[in-house]
Formats: sequence, C-alpha cells, structure tokens
Amino acid sequence: MDCHSASGEASNSSFVLTGDAQLDRAVVVALVTPGNPTNSRLLIQATSVSHEGGVRFTNDSVEYQTIAAWIQGLGVTAP
Repeated sequence: MDCHSASGEASNSSFVLTGDAQLDRAVVVALVTPGNPTNSRLLIQATSVSHEGGVRFTNDSVEYQTIAAWIQGLGVTAP
C-alpha cells in the first residue's frame, strides 16, 4: 500500500488508500465498471506498462481473475 498511500509516490493519483475499509472500498469502486471488468480502470492500470509502478499482474493471473470476478459481480442486481 506504500505507493498508493497519502504519503506514497502515487499520492497525487485518484487511487489513494487510507486503511479505512469503507473509504478504500469507495476509492476502488470508483475505478471499476460494474459488470464489465475489461473496461475497469483498476484492472487496465494494474496490467499496463504505462502504470508508473509497472505491471502489477497479467490478464491471465489469479489476481486478475479474482478481481475481475468481483467486478463482474458488482453488475449483478439481486432479484
């Protein structure tokens, strides 16, 4: 969390984590497109060479698949 903390190198980005679960969830949710993981900035940045912190994981990694499944689930409404 160092880079994306208030005092980290990415503190001027739109993805700054505080350690507060509710606030951090709001920050993360703002970077996703519910129901459409491939269009979500969170995954696009983490898998991009343009991310200043470098590629964090690849599209075929367990990390990507786990986050993509969560994002996909955000687009599902309860009956």
